[in-house]
Amino acid sequence: MEMRMETREIVINRVLVALQQALTVIQLQMVEDAVRLSLKGYRVEEECTELSTGMDDNMYILDMFRANKRLEGCKEGSVVQYWRHNKNFLEDINKNYRDVTKDDVKLYLAKYSIGKKQNTVANMKRYLSTFFTWLHEEGMIPRNPVKTIKGIRPELIETKYFTAEEEIALRDVADRRSIRDRAIIDFLLSTGMRVGEVAQLNRQDVDLIKGSVTFKGEKRDHYRTVYLDARAKRHLCDYIMSREDNLEPLFVTKNKYRDGDGIRRHRRMTNNAYENLTKSVGAAAGIRDKKCTVHAFRKTFATRMAERDCPIEIVQELLGHADVGTTIKYYVGKSKVRAKREFDRCMVSA
Repeated sequence: MEMRMETREIVINRVLVALQQALTVIQLQMVEDAVRLSLKGYRVEEECTELSTGMDDNMYILDMFRANKRLEGCKEGSVVQYWRHNKNFLEDINKNYRDVTKDDVKLYLAKYSIGKKQNTVANMKRYLSTFFTWLHEEGMIPRNPVKTIKGIRPELIETKYFTAEEEIALRDVADRRSIRDRAIIDFLLSTGMRVGEVAQLNRQDVDLIKGSVTFKGEKRDHYRTVYLDARAKRHLCDYIMSREDNLEPLFVTKNKYRDGDGIRRHRRMTNNAYENLTKSVGAAAGIRDKKCTVHAFRKTFATRMAERDCPIEIVQELLGHADVGTTIKYYVGKSKVRAKREFDRCMVSA
C-alpha cells in the first residue's frame, strides 16, 4: 500500500519551504512549533488534489528536503551539497522520486564511479541515502531504494602530517616573511582549527591573558575552546600590537581595498587567502611530498598531541569532532616515534 504524508505535515512543510530563505534555523524552528501548536485539536483535510500533484514534483520535494536539513541545523554548505547531488541524480534517471528503484540507484552509482575515487562514490551514496531515508520516514515513499544496497567501503587514506623537521622549516620561513604570517603559522600549529573557523575569528574571541580562543565550531554548531602555546601567544600579541587599524577580524589582508564609502581598508582574510599562505610557506620550506593546506596543519596538531600522550578524547574535543573514531582514523597519523616508545615501555615492563 502506497504511503502518503499526512495533510497536516504537508501544510507545515509548505510553510517551512516558503520561509526558508528569509528566516534563520532558530526562527524556522519557532515557526514550526507555532504552526503545530495552532493546528493542535484541528482536523486538516485537502480541499482538492492540487497539493498532492505538487508533492509529486521533484523540485518541490527537493526544496522541502532542503528546508528540513536547514531546520535540523545542517550547515549551508552541506545543505547545498545534499540538494545538488540528489537533483543531479533525479535529472539523470529522468524519473519521479516516487518511482525510483534499487536498480536505478545501483546503475547510477556504477556510472558515477567511472574515473572517481572510492571515497567520492561512498559520499554520493550517503547523499542519496539521506534523501531517500527522509522521504521514507516522512511517509512519502513506501520503501527506501537505497537501504538494501551494500555499503561502499571507503579507501584507507594515510594521514599526512608535517614531521618535526618540516614544522621547523615552516616556522623559519614564516619568521622571515612577516609578523602576520609568523603569527598565523604558529596559530595553526597550536590550535588545529579548520580554515573556515580561523577565517571567522574576531579579536574578541581571543583571551591573550589565558591564552585561549573560544568560537562557534564550523561543523557541530556549538562553542569550543582551543589554546595557544607560548610561541603562538607571543607572536599573536606582536601581530595585534603592530596593527594600526581597529577592525574586528583577528587576521586581515596585507593590502588595503576601497570600500563602498571610498575609504581604503584592510579586509578579513578569506579561506582561500589562508590556503594560499600555507601553500606558499610550504613551497618556500621545500616541502614537496604533501599538500601544505590548513588541513595538514590540523592533522599535524592532532598527531603532535597524541605523540605527547594526550588522551584521545581531549584531542577529539579540541578538534571539535562528534565521533572519536573520526579523530583516530583520519587525523592522528601513525607515528613511528610513538610506536617505538610504547614498544620499549611494554617490553621493559614484560
